[in-house]
Amino acid sequence: MASGSEHDPLTLEQALGRVIRALRTAKGLKQIDVAVATGFAATTLRKMESGRQSMTIRSLDALATFYDVPIEELIVRAKKLRRGSL
Repeated sequence: MASGSEHDPLTLEQALGRVIRALRTAKGLKQIDVAVATGFAATTLRKMESGRQSMTIRSLDALATFYDVPIEELIVRAKKLRRGSL
């Protein structure tokens, strides 16, 4: 699932992971902080942020709610990242 080089396109999972990681770091939070607040296992959150685990609509909704961002915004940001325009 990981990109082999910088020219390989990001998978949707990788792009969404980067988006939620950026939201977390912008708020100065650690993964454990988000895991406790959302009820995700820390390992699950780590896998989602790295793009090694697909997110369900429920997990996307929980993260969007936690970060106070519309779920659509997460997807739009991920799509822009995949196109290289973010």
